[in-house]
Amino acid sequence: FCIIFLMTKKSPFFSIIIPTLNEEKNLPIMLSSIKNQTDKDFEVIIADSQSKDNTKTRALSFQNDINLNFFQQPFKNVSSARNFGAKKSSGQFLIFFDADTEIEPNFIKEIKEKIIKNNLDATTVWNRTKSNSFTGRFILWLLNINMSFFQKIKPAANGPCMIIKKTFFEKVAGFDEVIVFGEDFDLIQRLAKQKAKFKVFQKPVFYVSTRRFEKEGLFLSLYKSIKAILYQLFIGPIKKPIFNYQMGGQYYKD
Repeated sequence: FCIIFLMTKKSPFFSIIIPTLNEEKNLPIMLSSIKNQTDKDFEVIIADSQSKDNTKTRALSFQNDINLNFFQQPFKNVSSARNFGAKKSSGQFLIFFDADTEIEPNFIKEIKEKIIKNNLDATTVWNRTKSNSFTGRFILWLLNINMSFFQKIKPAANGPCMIIKKTFFEKVAGFDEVIVFGEDFDLIQRLAKQKAKFKVFQKPVFYVSTRRFEKEGLFLSLYKSIKAILYQLFIGPIKKPIFNYQMGGQYYKD
């Protein structure tokens, strides 16, 4: 008798999706923090919008350390890059990170435990900064308080860190690629309408860059944030520019 065993590759619990555009400086910091995770049950998918710097080279240097796939094409916006990454994913849950972020070593382990314990379909965590900038710290404090206070009334998650069950993500057809700003808020709202179980946590620790707030200043940053919130609450998804909002690491180079 001849018995043949077919070995099938186990799908990871998480697919980490990172859209990039000229992020040679920040992406290695994020990938290093992913490399140092105590729980390795994940894959990493980078959807790059044809960066002109060394983003691709820096990303591929991590391929021997983590399960990483790099894709490059002319994505029209961050939503299309994230949707593309989701289509290439094989994990049960999708984690959408921005390139200029960083996670503590137990992030994956702790967020998995919270998802299983609370039977969640979507979640996010507070945004923290390593910067001493008052502007950055103040605005993040406002965003964090807002997310926690309204999570059962008007749930929201900030784009730099969104964790969503893949079946639910597909159920709502992912990010709306027509939206020019606030695609994160829109997605969570559509998930809520589908009765997705969502919760905001203060930990595990997740660091975001406050470079945009610091570059634009406190008053301009607050103006844009408040205008976007009011527009989405009383008018709807932002499908045409209501203020200038540039993407990509090149925006922060002098």
